[in-house]
Amino acid sequence: MFPTALAFTTWAYTPARTTATRMGATTYAVPALVVMSWLALDEVPEPLTPAGGVLCLAGVAVSRSGPRPARVVAAEPRTERAERSA
Repeated sequence: MFPTALAFTTWAYTPARTTATRMGATTYAVPALVVMSWLALDEVPEPLTPAGGVLCLAGVAVSRSGPRPARVVAAEPRTERAERSA
């Protein structure tokens, strides 16, 4: 229970002090931490661990694919000279 409470506490603390983009980039460190725990602490990942990682990556790929919304281009603001001549 303590590791989960620590994780949620730090996750609640950090968004107030940094942007979501910077915080989201830290998730790329997770695979390195898994490998480090495997080597340093001899914590062998379960057989389903790689399958879970692949499932997460597939979910990201599905969410990022598909039609993209049309880009809206803002009209140029009219100047006084353009308004008088119109």
